[in-house]
This record gives sequence, C-alpha cells and structure tokens, in this order.
Amino acid sequence: MTYEYFKTQLYYSLLELKTADRTELGILEKGVEYEDDTARRVICAVNCAEHTARHRTLPEDILYAVWDDRRYGNMFYWRVEPYYERFLAEGWQAVLPELAAAVNREGERSGGLPAENDTYLQHRANLILRPISYTLRMEDLGDSIFWRLGDIALTLYLLVYDDPDNLLSLKLGRNFTERWKKRDSVLLTGALLNCVSRMPPRLYPGQDLLSFYDDQGGVFMEGENGVHTVICPQDHRQGVIGYRLTTTRRINGAIAIFYPGVKERLAKLLQGDYYVGFTSVNEAVIHPVRDKRLTDMKAAIFHNNAVLDRANFLTDKVYRYVGVRGELMEV
Repeated sequence: MTYEYFKTQLYYSLLELKTADRTELGILEKGVEYEDDTARRVICAVNCAEHTARHRTLPEDILYAVWDDRRYGNMFYWRVEPYYERFLAEGWQAVLPELAAAVNREGERSGGLPAENDTYLQHRANLILRPISYTLRMEDLGDSIFWRLGDIALTLYLLVYDDPDNLLSLKLGRNFTERWKKRDSVLLTGALLNCVSRMPPRLYPGQDLLSFYDDQGGVFMEGENGVHTVICPQDHRQGVIGYRLTTTRRINGAIAIFYPGVKERLAKLLQGDYYVGFTSVNEAVIHPVRDKRLTDMKAAIFHNNAVLDRANFLTDKVYRYVGVRGELMEV
C-alpha cells in the first residue's frame, strides 16, 4: 500500500470508528496552505508546539482531532508517517486501535451519537476478538474475519452470553457481516477496543508452568485503579521467574499483548526489551531479555504447549518486543 493510499484509508477508517458526532477529524498535508479556520488553527497550534518557523503550512502530514475548535486545548494531533511505517511492519492492528482509542476517549466528552446504521449498531458493543492458532485451525477459519500475526489469528467473534462464570461467543463469517458494509479493519478495531473495555489487561508475577493470580491485583497500566504489580527491573531473580500477562477474565487473555499501549507500557516498566511466549490462548509469559536466555524461553514454551489440548494451544513461537523499532518480532 502506498503512503498516499494509506492516508486515505486511515482517515475513512477513523471516521467509521468515531463515536461522537461533534468530533472533527482531518489530515493536513505538509506544505499546503488551507483556507478554513479549523485547519489554520490546527496548523498554528502544531507549529507552536513543535517550535517550527513555519506559520501557514506544516513540515509533515498531520492527523488531527478537534472536539471544541474554539480552544487549542481540545485538539490532538499525530504525525502520519510514523504510523505508516508501523502499518508496513505490523498491519492495521498496530495503528487503528491506538488512534481510535485516543479519538473516542476524548470524543466521549461531546456526548454525540454513533453514526453507524442500525444493524451494525445493534451488534457493535458485543463484537470481540479471540486469539486462535492459525496453523492448527486454518480450515476452521473459512470466511472468518481476522488479523493474522504469524501463526496467530485475532479473529472476530460475537459475544452471545456473558456472566461471571461463563462466556459464549460465535465466530462471525462474511455472510453475516457483509450487510454492514464495514471494512474489516473497522470491525476488528472496534472489537479489540471492546475487549479492552470488557477485559482490561492484568500482569502478575509467576513461575513457569504455574497459574496463580491475585484477583485484586495485576494492575499495571497508567490511570487504572487497584493493586499494582510491583516490578523491580534490577531484580534479576524476578526477571528469570517472569510475569504472566492476561486479562481480568483470564479467558482468551493472550490478546492483552495486542491491546493499545500494552507493549510500550511493559517496555517502560521492565526498562528494556522483553520476550513474549504464549502458554495458551489465555495468557502470555513475559521475561526481560537481559534476564532470560532465549533457548530456555523456547524450551519452556515448547514443553508447556506439548501437553495443551488443541482448543487452548496458540503458538510455539517466541516473540521479542524491540523497543527501538516499537515492534513485536518473532525470534
């Protein structure tokens, strides 16, 4: 996909994901002079914030969201080109969830109504993603809608029944969703954001092959209330033991590593790169690179997964979050 086509798709996808009518989105191109007042205000605010010498044009393409165009304080902006580079490396799942979450989190203040048609609106809140093994369940996917990351498929499901003890979901095919006339990236992004809301991420200290959690703890993302997991990056023993990443529901909890901001937050807390291994569809184990040998990590994941049933197996592969690239890469 070319950069210009990416900009177009990014803009229209975010328009479909936007949940507030009074939120204005736009992309301003570098070097272009605009006549409308909003664009001029955005350009002025960006150039002031970036301390550039320009006044009427931008030095790079900017995506912006304005919730109250009378004040700069209600305007947010993002550089487009870095998101294009992330898209080329990891796909839409590395771009849309983060931007949609930021736009809608601020846009909720305006109290606007969704613009989607009634059919999609009826089901939108109950769309979720489930991580499944693409390698093992390729034939089962059929006409399913999913993001593929190596041999992991983050697959679109409809939540049919949900109570504290049970969760029943139905895998959706295109024969069900085609009448909605929504892009796959829009459906998948909305479903991922639903997962974040329904099942926030949790991080617990843990030992290989053990599964013990404190129901009151595990908080590690900024802005969340609860008992925060204490991480000591200088404690080599803690790094060797590692951490278990899941969600509050602990069902399909491996998806937590793909939530917006989770990979970056872990890198900040652990003060460096880390390995990610999936012991089932329900959780991932995290080890700082400086504290865990890759061969030991791979062996532990392989032996753990050897006894898993087909339904819970996700992947034998080990990944590394590379901070300088902002990517989760197979190693």
